[in-house]
Amino acid sequence: RGQLAYNIFNRDGFLGDRVTVNWGYKPYLEVRARRYRFRMLNGSVARYFKIAVVDSQGNRVPVHMVANDGNIMEHAVPFPNAQSQDLPTQSIGERYDVVIDFSRFREGDRIYFVNVMEHKDGRGPEKDPVPLASILNGTYQGDPAVGKFLEFRVRAYSGVDRSMNPADYEPGKLKMVPLPAKPAPGSPEYMAATHRTFEFGRSGGTDNKPWTIKVDDNQVVNGEADRIAAAPERGALEVWHFRNGTGGGWSHPVHTHFEEAQILSKDGLPPPVWEQWARKDMFRVGPEVDSAREITIAIRFREFMGTFMEHCHNTQHEDHAMLLRWDVENPGQTVRIPSPFPDWEGVRYIESGTIPSAETGLSNKTNPFGDVAPL
Repeated sequence: RGQLAYNIFNRDGFLGDRVTVNWGYKPYLEVRARRYRFRMLNGSVARYFKIAVVDSQGNRVPVHMVANDGNIMEHAVPFPNAQSQDLPTQSIGERYDVVIDFSRFREGDRIYFVNVMEHKDGRGPEKDPVPLASILNGTYQGDPAVGKFLEFRVRAYSGVDRSMNPADYEPGKLKMVPLPAKPAPGSPEYMAATHRTFEFGRSGGTDNKPWTIKVDDNQVVNGEADRIAAAPERGALEVWHFRNGTGGGWSHPVHTHFEEAQILSKDGLPPPVWEQWARKDMFRVGPEVDSAREITIAIRFREFMGTFMEHCHNTQHEDHAMLLRWDVENPGQTVRIPSPFPDWEGVRYIESGTIPSAETGLSNKTNPFGDVAPL
């Protein structure tokens, strides 16, 4: 009791039974009656969150999302909105920046962050969130991580709040950081781009490395650092398709390191408003709310050359061994970037290999997974 614990034999996803914020259990923060911006990172091993912001009477408090993952959005998105009462599902490693205006409250008022996303095991969260009313009235008695986990205590403020008002930057109003144009599916730019598929599942896995990624023509990779699974060229536009593997029920928060992308579709539909205006590097592949079984993104490779990684951010999946290497190369490059190989004598470099489609990607761009319709 009261001790950190971890199961090293777990391969599905290890869940804790207490939620901490900056290592504090159910902490509180005193805030002045003005606007605050909060940088929210889900640093869990395998737990997803969906956060409702409420006052002491259980009323939802207005919130604006202004950044998603590593980037300021083109428009600030208000919550609640027509697509979601609460903040969107937040997977492991995903970051949201939100602004809350406490000036509407009085001295002594209290505001709470409430987790409404339930887990029964490490496969992923339940498909739908727990009703907020059942959490606040105490009738919900399931997952101990569901409920209030952070409290704000409002104090008076006599100064002048000169911070940006996110309401001025909502969709249809001013822009914060304009996004580059996205290629429309089926357009010449879309069809000319290199396409790749990444299917996250267990195909071809072993007892020690059960988690794998199928790339393009069913090439299975699982954490081999000297094998390049994709070799996009500097300056190129590519279209990547992420998919939940067969077998169903698993959730995979996919992280593409260092380079961000724009979501084109989720299960064949346009992304929700909070992802429509964002550049992201985290993509929730799974059956739960705000996720999708198939996600298509447009990704442009700028001047950042070198070796990068793509992996599932569920720590057990990543460690056993759902990750791959991709390199950004110069146009026409024929010599692969060597792979560092550390041992007791130091670090030596070995020759890097590639999978057959690392440079070319797919030939089928209109229906890359071969499905009649998205799952």
